[in-house]
Amino acid sequence: MKYSSSARKPRHACDRTGKASQFVGFRSARQWAIGLGGIALTASVAATAFGGAGAGVAAPPPTVSTFNLFIPGTWETDAAADPTHATGALAGVADSISRTHGDSATIYFLPYMARAFDNGRTYGDSKATAIANASKVLADRAEADPDLKFTISGYSQGADAAGDLAAAIGNGDGPIPADKVLAVGLLADPGNGTAGQ
Repeated sequence: MKYSSSARKPRHACDRTGKASQFVGFRSARQWAIGLGGIALTASVAATAFGGAGAGVAAPPPTVSTFNLFIPGTWETDAAADPTHATGALAGVADSISRTHGDSATIYFLPYMARAFDNGRTYGDSKATAIANASKVLADRAEADPDLKFTISGYSQGADAAGDLAAAIGNGDGPIPADKVLAVGLLADPGNGTAGQ
């Protein structure tokens, strides 16, 4: 995949009917928390619905294993950061998912440049490294575990990268198939502003 900071791909995907559906970023921290609570609920419902335990059998439903990719915002991480350490604006969301779902939820905070104009590189360079790094991580995880489901979340510059990545996945140009993605959450996405912002 080749990404350009000057040419933004549309943030939409084709659903099973062939109609375009819009990926929508969350507009407030409260909506963000509610949305990610929905991810947890979706995973729990899916585990129960697909459990298939027969009547009278007291077996717990199988868990849905998820890989939860978080892309931090500008200056919240760097290329050498520990991906198992929750950081920045999304740390509380990640901690909540981890507490609720335990070992069935892998939390991964993407290491990338996360800079803007202060190191001789551009915002576009930084965002491109986020997309490239995230694409590799998702592809590697999907190859290692074909049954794994994914969530993708981003804050600020990370939301900008996550939105473009989600659009590519939804359009069949991403590192994983769209049906492997349970949810996408974008908080403070610069690519989702309104005229005048």
